[in-house]
Amino acid sequence: MQRVASSGPWLQKPLHATFAEIETHATGISTHNNNSNNHRNSNQHVPLNRNNTYSAIQEEIGSTAPAHETNPNSLTSSPSFSPSSSSSSSFSSSTRSIPRHLTLFDLVSIGVGGTIGSGIFVLCGFIANKYAGPAVSICWVLSGLAACLSGVCYAELACRLPAAGSSYVYVYASMGELPAMLVAACLTLEYVVSGAAVARSWGDKMVQWMVEDLGLLGGNHGGGEKEEGTSYLFNGGVFWGGGSFNPLATLVSAVSVLLLMNGVKESKRVTNFFTITKVLLVMFMAVMGLILMKPKENLTPFLPPEFGFRGIFRGATSSFFGYIGFDELACMSHEAIDPQRNMPLSIVYTLGIVTLLYVAAALALTGMQPYTDISDVSGFPAAFKSNDMNWAAQIAAFGEVFTLPIVVLISVMAQPRLQYALAKDGLLPPIFARVDQNGNLWWGTVIAGIGMVLIASFVPFDHLNDMICAGILIAFAMTDTSLVLMRYDSPDHDEGLLDRMMLWMNLTCFLWSVSVTHFWDYLLGKLVALVCTYQFVRSMYRLVRKCTPVETFGGKTRVSKNGVGDMSMTSSEYFKTPLMPYIPCLGIFVNLYLVAQLDLLGIGLLLAYLGFVAVFYFCYGIRHSVGNNGGWGTDDGSVDSDEGSSLYISSTSLPPLA
Repeated sequence: MQRVASSGPWLQKPLHATFAEIETHATGISTHNNNSNNHRNSNQHVPLNRNNTYSAIQEEIGSTAPAHETNPNSLTSSPSFSPSSSSSSSFSSSTRSIPRHLTLFDLVSIGVGGTIGSGIFVLCGFIANKYAGPAVSICWVLSGLAACLSGVCYAELACRLPAAGSSYVYVYASMGELPAMLVAACLTLEYVVSGAAVARSWGDKMVQWMVEDLGLLGGNHGGGEKEEGTSYLFNGGVFWGGGSFNPLATLVSAVSVLLLMNGVKESKRVTNFFTITKVLLVMFMAVMGLILMKPKENLTPFLPPEFGFRGIFRGATSSFFGYIGFDELACMSHEAIDPQRNMPLSIVYTLGIVTLLYVAAALALTGMQPYTDISDVSGFPAAFKSNDMNWAAQIAAFGEVFTLPIVVLISVMAQPRLQYALAKDGLLPPIFARVDQNGNLWWGTVIAGIGMVLIASFVPFDHLNDMICAGILIAFAMTDTSLVLMRYDSPDHDEGLLDRMMLWMNLTCFLWSVSVTHFWDYLLGKLVALVCTYQFVRSMYRLVRKCTPVETFGGKTRVSKNGVGDMSMTSSEYFKTPLMPYIPCLGIFVNLYLVAQLDLLGIGLLLAYLGFVAVFYFCYGIRHSVGNNGGWGTDDGSVDSDEGSSLYISSTSLPPLA
């Protein structure tokens, strides 16, 4: 049997450890609902190896999030995650957790509410003006296609591994620690930096609306030059090009963090309300725009010659920012009711609704006003004004500043849970996994929130967009790769073939895309593209012909022999991605091709960022990680030991969104 790495950066987290954490959450729900805290003081002490990093983490977290110490044999007793699992008695009854409470409607609301925002309110006008003209609608279709290809992969992984951490969990189980750390860094771009970007966009819009439309803060009502004697803050200083600090962006990001510090379960109804309001606002803007559309004047030529097809692909990369949010549903899967059914449906519904709204809004905006005149800050209000529809402009402007803050809240909501998963595995300091007496990740929220507030306050939106999109596209490509690795096995006579083919596939897709995009005019660029094409086709052929579909999810490499967490691929209980392995492989190609559309400086900055994260891993993560310090059971279900000492798998409960 093929063996995975036993230590080092390619160490893969065994599936039985992930399932144990999910089951811990499920049993914690049961004991929490039964109010069994009277057993808190009767727990038996279980011996732990003093060198075990994981136990040290639990000791530091202990006062705020009691660890669940369990006999390792209980982890092999049942693959069920239900509260009635036979192993429930093994866990401490002091688990801080809550029942699954997110319905399908709640999940779709979180997905749509967290996705629709700057995509329509900012990016439609920005991309039309800078990259694609009226063809911005094609940009949304292309980026939507990339999102859908990865979305179906997320749908399967989220229902099979409903644990906090999203892509981090999937990559850790399929590729190893270092890739998991890198994908977590990409997700941080999505959660923290994108939240900061939306906060900055809201601050810019709020200032423009108050100063130019309402005539407040010393502005000149209706636009135009600002009055003499206006304070430096609002006249040519901080907001109008003389500086980069935006206090309103600071305000909205800080309020979002404060709300999360106090828990957000109660804000579920607020999220649903804002989502419905936002969808109605977008429908209003789209319908009014279609009524005011002047196709012959504004939509011809549909693809301006100065942009060309390169502009469409460049715009598709930037427009991918508008799809950030749907994958955050995967971070909420541990709180979803019936995740096997509702997680795939919520992802598919979210992507469908968002894509239709984006395309309709893009056609409406570019049909109302020539693309050269579209505002890259406040597209729809300015377009309505140009058509003498001031009342519609006021509704659009108010709606934008009223609904955008919910995107900031949802964007940063998942980051503390990602940090929690990393800290629980020893890859971040234990402070990120501390849960307060109310079940909130207070310290993790504060630390992530400080970073978001600083970025939102000082960095303009257009400096953030491309790097965020590139990071998310890489995370999506790694998620697609994870699904292939979990659904296929290498042949017995060539162990590791599957891993090598997927590595070659990712490398050749990226190098081919960079060569075609940036170096096609050079002979070397053409040669590299030709070699990459051959290697990609060869890798795909060997994957299809020599690697076999697994009988149980995870295959013979990643599932323990005693069947912990086995999920038969013939079961109808779980969603299965169609057209395997072609869908995820096509998703890998599309995602990496869009990454290559960035300029070389942007690609270099992204690689430097990932390099910094890799250095942090080798300086801290590999020395403190649970897996590299004997903190998991072996792949056959037994428990590792060191010098004869007993060692038990320990896990804190998954923190609720409350």
